[in-house]
Amino acid sequence: MKTIMFFGDSLTWGYDAVSARRYHPRERFTGILSERLQNCRIIEEGLKGRTNALDDPIEPGRNGYKALPMLLCTHDPIDIFVIMLGTNDVKRKFHNSAIEIAKALEMNIQMVQTPYFWGGIKTPEILVVCPPGVNENYIGDIMEGYFDETSIKISKELGREYQKVAETYKCWYMNAMEYTEPCKADGVHLDREGHKKLAEVLEKNLKKILKTMVL
Repeated sequence: MKTIMFFGDSLTWGYDAVSARRYHPRERFTGILSERLQNCRIIEEGLKGRTNALDDPIEPGRNGYKALPMLLCTHDPIDIFVIMLGTNDVKRKFHNSAIEIAKALEMNIQMVQTPYFWGGIKTPEILVVCPPGVNENYIGDIMEGYFDETSIKISKELGREYQKVAETYKCWYMNAMEYTEPCKADGVHLDREGHKKLAEVLEKNLKKILKTMVL
């Protein structure tokens, strides 16, 4: 059995923009994948507000880079590491460019590819997923307090920069923007249909990766 760890933010956590609570496990893309990839163990490491490597003074403990060492050791061994972060990095308070956000992604990839965490054994395969982004539907929602027009612009630029990083470190890559989009309720999170669409394309990509691995 292969272990797949999903490292993400509220999208992975399963935030429902309508109820402001969490989707049922079976409705989240990780839960859907658990049912479809029954020969795999799915680990869901999603945290609302998580960034690639930024400290948020209002929501402490959201720095992904700082949390990652503990999580890698906790879930060792990991066969496939899936990282989908970046939505919170485009919040207006951070003022980060797409290049800077991609640099933070690069730091996380370097850590996962460090043999130290795996006792010198082969490091996990990595699938970099560019998140669905942010659109204008955040206007009128509580999300308007966190995102603005620049957030939309930067989120659209992440795909190009993330792909460059993935290619440099020989990671697998997919851009979720090409298959799904934020919900109409808040312009940031996925609705149930969005989770289904994301699960479908992730399943295809993960099966490709699994085929390359020795069972």
